[in-house]
Amino acid sequence: MSEPPHLLNLGSDMRAPPKDVPYDVPLTDLEELSLSLSMARGLDEIMAIVRGSARRLVGADGITFVLREGDQCYYADEDAIAPLWKGQRFPFESCISGWAMGHREVVVIDDIYADSRIPRAAYRPTFVRSLVMVPVRPEDPVAAIGAYWASKQPPSEASVIVLKRIANSAAVAMTNVALLNSLRAAKEEAVRAKEAVILAMASLAETRDSETGNHIRRTQHYVRALARASRDRGLYMQVLDTDMVDLIYKSAPLHDIGKVGIPDSILLKPGKLDADEFAVMKTHAELGRQAIAEAERHLGGVSSFLSLAMEIAHSHHEKWDGSGYPRGLKGEEIPLSGRLMAIADVYDALVTERAYKSALPHAQAVEIIVGDRGRHFDPALTDVFVEIAASFETIHRTFSDGP
Repeated sequence: MSEPPHLLNLGSDMRAPPKDVPYDVPLTDLEELSLSLSMARGLDEIMAIVRGSARRLVGADGITFVLREGDQCYYADEDAIAPLWKGQRFPFESCISGWAMGHREVVVIDDIYADSRIPRAAYRPTFVRSLVMVPVRPEDPVAAIGAYWASKQPPSEASVIVLKRIANSAAVAMTNVALLNSLRAAKEEAVRAKEAVILAMASLAETRDSETGNHIRRTQHYVRALARASRDRGLYMQVLDTDMVDLIYKSAPLHDIGKVGIPDSILLKPGKLDADEFAVMKTHAELGRQAIAEAERHLGGVSSFLSLAMEIAHSHHEKWDGSGYPRGLKGEEIPLSGRLMAIADVYDALVTERAYKSALPHAQAVEIIVGDRGRHFDPALTDVFVEIAASFETIHRTFSDGP
């Protein structure tokens, strides 16, 4: 049988083939396919790459990509001169792809109607007369790639070698994808665990001060809404990218974690605090910073999440004019995360009923915050708050403390 034209020597600029290839194969095409497979990030992408190139490289009339699904062979993808079995499943033990995967062997069949392993009923409606079936990852097959011809003929040694090389590249790609998925799953699990720890830590402060109810959830949503709106209006865009906004949102629940260190006699006092009591209450900002810093130290390195949580806990009671605490920072000396949280925290305190005060109407709370523009609050952020104040009211209603 003559070699397919595309497998002949294509010119002196081609690099020499490996020793296992009996003539000049267009290695640049095979290498391009292997490179594309190595960069694939999903099974669908792997199959699409094989579908787009394998039939031409092998010189076949059809290619199938078969996945092993327990005791079935799933013909997941194909590229052929006429329909084959795409989307169909066959029992593992009665399918030639199952035989190849089960025996971990390459199957080469000159005449499908002369081989007892072939389920003839499945092949009669097709054009297929000869085939090669190569298991993907022979040591532990997870798939198979089949090549088919419309005429009865011995598939060439070159076709078999090229198909094996494609299957080997697909095996590496599928292993990479499995590893990537495993790493992604582990990362997602770590993120979920971290978020659970955040809420657990934040709940410590909440249980100490039962009247705060859904305060940590509301402030989390307020601060994200304010950060997004600021970014959308071109404010602090160099800081407030998507990742930073998400990080602020996830770190916000720890803003009052320092309250766990405040005595009940002060934290739960139903009336107004005197000067000494207020001095103790103000220490919760520093206590929060210390608690989160200790958690970060135990992690053995710097965590962007914990660093931001520590920044918020320590700075959200600072004031734009420098009269806040604990450090008396002024203007943009106050971290942006703290300035965002200041508005969120004060708004919620104003519109929420506490043992020592009644809840104010939304409009009055907005008026108070506007009145402290440039004194307590960042003027630019205050202006954004006014524009989106209705969303704050919606958040408060959504996460209300009522039944």
